[in-house]
Amino acid sequence: MNTVHLEEVTLLNTLLKSLETPGEPDRITADLEAVIQHMQEHFSSEEKLMKEVQYPSFRMHKGDHDKVLNEARYVEMEWRNRKDADALREYLQEELATWLDQHIKAMDTPMADFVSQFEKYKGF
Repeated sequence: MNTVHLEEVTLLNTLLKSLETPGEPDRITADLEAVIQHMQEHFSSEEKLMKEVQYPSFRMHKGDHDKVLNEARYVEMEWRNRKDADALREYLQEELATWLDQHIKAMDTPMADFVSQFEKYKGF
């Protein structure tokens, strides 16, 4: 799970670096699409795992995924329409980075603990 989060942070940093050269909107768009695609795949695999182990907080966790993914898609639409690098940068740094940190601490860590216990006792 930590590897997936590190990949996400790397993609976010790549996108932020692209935003330093706002004269390349196609590159920024591609990097933004990569971030959202990674989020979708990350969330999907996490949700599949939670279902497999019958994680008790599945709905709340999935709801948090859905909320941030919908926000990211809205921001992507805004980027495509307005090409406002400052607004995109602000969202990434203020909203998405903060959300990711809080989500890992409040949702992913307890879920990982639950899954590790499930796996530990699965054969019993």
